Amino acid sequence: MDRIKWLLSQIAFVSFFIVAINGKLDVSMSKDGYHVADVYEYLENPLSKMTDRTKSSDKLVGYTGSEFLKREVLKVGSNVYVAIGFALANSIMIEGDDGIIIVDTTESTDSMQEILTEFRKITTKPVEAVIYTHFHGDHYRGTLVIVEERDKLYPNATINIYAHDTTESFIIQRIDPMFEITMKRALRQLGHLLPKFEGARTGSGLGPEFRSDSSNARYTGRPTITFSDREKFIEAGIEFELLFTPGETDDQITVWLPNEGVAMPGDNIYKTFPNLYAIRGSPARDCKQWYQSLDRTRALGAKYLVMSHTRPIVGRKEVYDTLLVYRDAIKYVNDQTIRLINKGYLPGEIVEEVQLPDKLFEHPFLQQHYGTVEWSIKGVFTNMMGWFSGDPKDLHPMSEIDRSVRLVRLLVNAQTNKACPIEVMLQEAEISHKNSHSHYISTGKHLVTEDKWALELVDSILVLDGLEDSVIETARRIKISALTALGVEEVSANGRNYYLTYAMEIEKNLSLVRSKESRAFSIKRSPIDKILELQCLKVKGLECQHENYVIVLVFTDMEKTFVVTLRNSVCDITETVLDEVIGDVSLSTTSDVYRNIQAEYTELNDEIVRGNVKVTKGNVDAYINFVKCFDPVNSI
Repeated sequence: MDRIKWLLSQIAFVSFFIVAINGKLDVSMSKDGYHVADVYEYLENPLSKMTDRTKSSDKLVGYTGSEFLKREVLKVGSNVYVAIGFALANSIMIEGDDGIIIVDTTESTDSMQEILTEFRKITTKPVEAVIYTHFHGDHYRGTLVIVEERDKLYPNATINIYAHDTTESFIIQRIDPMFEITMKRALRQLGHLLPKFEGARTGSGLGPEFRSDSSNARYTGRPTITFSDREKFIEAGIEFELLFTPGETDDQITVWLPNEGVAMPGDNIYKTFPNLYAIRGSPARDCKQWYQSLDRTRALGAKYLVMSHTRPIVGRKEVYDTLLVYRDAIKYVNDQTIRLINKGYLPGEIVEEVQLPDKLFEHPFLQQHYGTVEWSIKGVFTNMMGWFSGDPKDLHPMSEIDRSVRLVRLLVNAQTNKACPIEVMLQEAEISHKNSHSHYISTGKHLVTEDKWALELVDSILVLDGLEDSVIETARRIKISALTALGVEEVSANGRNYYLTYAMEIEKNLSLVRSKESRAFSIKRSPIDKILELQCLKVKGLECQHENYVIVLVFTDMEKTFVVTLRNSVCDITETVLDEVIGDVSLSTTSDVYRNIQAEYTELNDEIVRGNVKVTKGNVDAYINFVKCFDPVNSI
């Protein structure tokens, strides 16, 4: 009740001053809240329309039109057919000697019936099996059509349904405590309720538009044959393998036809930037798991790649190169986010800093029509660090109503006093904090909302350039004091310690960074592969985006050889056999010498002179230039 009274008093205070500002804006209180008089001509209708043409919308319309809006069945290789444009997802038919296999059945029985009608123009062979690439509804909800046809033509026959061991449990989980909100957000994400504008359809990023019908909930087609990692099967004379390749989902599989050279990776790749985080609401995807699964698919050496969304890729080199650039984009976003997290960047700062290398940014499979780099960065941050950004303001953020009322008051003061905006903000911050402190002196309790507001204001000031030293110093003092007040009012020891330590860091110019000696100690005791992995997470962003390196490191004491590659500002490590390696430069040394170099106990050139590092191929300058593309291992 006291809280409500306080808010009403603030609103009344703001209203009084706004009315008094030269009559320019008449705002007064009514029993329903604010009333804005007709002094200013306010919008009667929205200015922007869904049909407004922009560069972005034209690009999305063009992409949707070229990829999805023509309904067609494409033949891939000798016996694979993919139906595109009928639904959000594709459905794929594999024709065998005496039957067919259907891979994915779309999101609706209506769309699957239309597709089956087209497939039946190609063959009348019975459906022997269905394969689900993963549990998303647009890949299994049309199965009823397949089953009904089989029951009608072959009443005593059964259809085998293949999926990963975990797929059925994921399907069951679709009806969960979060269903109501995820359904609402999914409708927004997919644009299910939006009108379709002739000649200007933007689709859903992965297909035309999501289709649904009343029969969706009646039958899911439960898997009858499952597998765990990799297994061979035969149906209708078709030899195929199923590989566990978790990526967009944790149950994702790749269907591999070795005799035909056809790989079907489900939703692990499509012709748009991957959806590393789905805004409909779900845990962010595991980037490392995803790009490693793409590596597994790439290793198949497929001649054809038939995806469950967008059009197929033809040609062994084209398939390999596209999978490579796609996984590089995922790894780049993942690694750069981790690199900047360790440097202390906040999520918004990482978003501003990380941009795709030119080759990735311009690639047709990485246009951000579905997933985006920004959302992906935030997903990686959340996976690694959880919800807390690291900024103490975010421990107990201000409520929106508090912030709104105070912003209005701030604008009133600025317009009334005709003062410099920064001066108004600084004064408001100091007044708020002093109010809190005065309350503490009289009652023994700080007004934490006042301190939160002071903190927000001074942080907004301190990010600006060109400030006078006196302004910066005053803002720093307010921040230190406000953080301290919030700390002593915090009942959680974790929160209290965080606030007070953060204040101390500012006041005493402390840097909570491990010393080089401490990092060196860890490096000296780490396995070589872990040191190499750490180095790969330290690529200097876009600095070497146009440079390619293949470095061979031979560790004689371990009898192990590692290949370290750099391309597209993405670093990878592979343990291999020396005879199989072709690199720009090869170095031979021992693991202890290499650790000493990375710990910065010694220099590479000195160890070469001593004979502890041998350049067995190429020029050491190539290795030195390669190393310059990374932050030192013994650094943050």
